[in-house]
Amino acid sequence: MKSSNIKERILYAIDNIMARGSFSIIIALAFVVILLILVLSIFIWSVGSNPSLGFIDQFWVYFNKGFGREAAEGNWTYRLTTFLLVIVSIFFSSIIIGSIATSISSKISELREGKSKVIESNHTVILGWSESVYILINEIIEANKSQQSGCIVVLGNKSNLEMRETIHNKINFDKTTRVIFRAGSSTSSADLKKLSIGYAKSIIINIDDDIEVVKTILAIFKNKSIKKNKIPIACKINNSKNMPVAKIAGEGLVKFLPVYNFIGRIDAQACLHPGIAEVLLDLLDFSGSEIYFHYEESLVGKTYKEVLVSYNTSCVVGIIHDDLIMINPDPKTPIGKNDRLIIVSLDDDLIEINNVSEVRQSQHKNIIKKQNSIIEEPKKLHLLGWNKAAPIIIDDLIGYLPDGSQINISNGSKIAEEYIGNLKDTKNIAFQYRRGDIRDRAFLESTNISTATNVLLLRSSLYEDHEMADAATLFTLINLRDIRKQNNADFTILSEVLNSANADLISVEKSDDF
Repeated sequence: MKSSNIKERILYAIDNIMARGSFSIIIALAFVVILLILVLSIFIWSVGSNPSLGFIDQFWVYFNKGFGREAAEGNWTYRLTTFLLVIVSIFFSSIIIGSIATSISSKISELREGKSKVIESNHTVILGWSESVYILINEIIEANKSQQSGCIVVLGNKSNLEMRETIHNKINFDKTTRVIFRAGSSTSSADLKKLSIGYAKSIIINIDDDIEVVKTILAIFKNKSIKKNKIPIACKINNSKNMPVAKIAGEGLVKFLPVYNFIGRIDAQACLHPGIAEVLLDLLDFSGSEIYFHYEESLVGKTYKEVLVSYNTSCVVGIIHDDLIMINPDPKTPIGKNDRLIIVSLDDDLIEINNVSEVRQSQHKNIIKKQNSIIEEPKKLHLLGWNKAAPIIIDDLIGYLPDGSQINISNGSKIAEEYIGNLKDTKNIAFQYRRGDIRDRAFLESTNISTATNVLLLRSSLYEDHEMADAATLFTLINLRDIRKQNNADFTILSEVLNSANADLISVEKSDDF
C-alpha cells in the first residue's frame, strides 16, 4: 500500500509538472539528467574504475559527455564558461531545428489540406456538406463506371482531412472516379474559382438552407463561363415559398427540386401501393435500369403507340415536347421534330431501335390494351409522426383516396394538431387526430391501428440529428410489426428513413417499404 502511494505521488507530481508548461518540463528533464549522471559518477568513483580523477572531476567529465561534448580542461571559471556557451548554442540550435521542422510540418499539412486550384474539366462539382453528400458521391461514382476517368470535386465547410476521414467507410470508391475535396465557402467567389466550375460537367448545390442556396447561385453566376457554357446546375429547395425568389436568381439555368413537395407526393402514392417506393428508387438511382432522354430521328412523325413497340431492350415511358414532360401521353400523340423520348434502359448504349417488319409491329400494337377501371374499397390510413412533408401528403391523399376513407393522424406535434383542426372533411373523407408518443406501444394500440389498411410512418421533425430520427422511426416500426403479427392484421407499412443503412438493420417484409 505504501509503495502504491509513492507511485501515485510520483505520477501526480509528473502531471503537475506537465500542466505548468514547457519551461517546467525543461527544468524537470534537466534535473533528471543531472541526477542520473550524479548516480553514475558515484558508482564509478566508488568501484575505483578511474582512480586518476577525483569525484568532482569524474562528475564533470560524465556531465559533459551527457551533453555530447568533451570536458574542457583548465580552471573552473573556464570550464563553466565553455559549458554555458554549449548550453546556449544547444538552445538556439534547438530553436532553429524546431522552427524548420514546424515549417516543414505546416507545409505538409497545408499540402494535405489541398488548397491549390483544381485543374480539371468535365468534372462534377458538389457545393456544400450534409448527410446526403454520401448518397450523391456514391450515385455519381456508379454513373461514372462506364467512363474512363471521372472526377468529383466537393467543396465543404470542413477541413480536407476531416471530409476524407468522414467518408472513408461510407463511400464505395471506384478506380474510374477520383474524389477531390476542398475546404471553403460556397458563397465565396474566390473559393469557387479554385474549383474550375467554369469547365465543370455539372454543379450540384448540396445545401439545406434555402437562403444559402440563393446566395450560392449568385456567387456561381459571378463566373461568366457558367452562363456561356450553359453548365447544368441542380439544387433542392426545402420551403416552396422560397421557390419564386430562387427561380429569379437562377435565371432559368438552374433546376430546382422542391424537396418536401417531392417526398410528400411519393409518400402519398407509395403508402397506398406497396412496391412503388422500391420501383422509384430503382429508377432514380444509377444501378440497374436508368431513365434517359433520347432523340430518335427515324421515329419523327410516328405516333406514341408506334414508338412503344419500337424498342426490344428498352422501355419508352414518355415524351419531352418543348421542355414539357408528358408521361404516358395519348397513344395518338405524334412525335415532333425536336421531341425527345423518355426511356428506361440498362445503359444508354443499349438504346437501339428495332428493325422489325410492319406486320410484327402491328402484332405488338394489338397487345397494348387499356385496363378496365377498378372501383376501390374505402381505405383506413394511419399517418404516424409529423414533418414538413405531412401537409403535402394529406393534400395528395385527399385526391387519391376513394370516398368513405378515413385518415387517422397520430403524433406529438402541436403544429400537426393546429393543422388538422383547420381541416374539414373533404370528399367524404374523415379525419381523426390523436396526440401522443408514437413510440409508446400502449398509445399505438389505443389508436386501433390493427384495423388499418395502410400505415405511413414519417420521420419525426422533433429530432434534428438524422441518426436519432431514424432510431425513433425504427423503434416505432418494431412495435408496428409486432402489433400486426399479434393481431393477424395485414396493413402495409411505409417508413421514412434518412440513412439507407439504417433500413438494413431490419429485414424488409413483402408489405413494407422504406
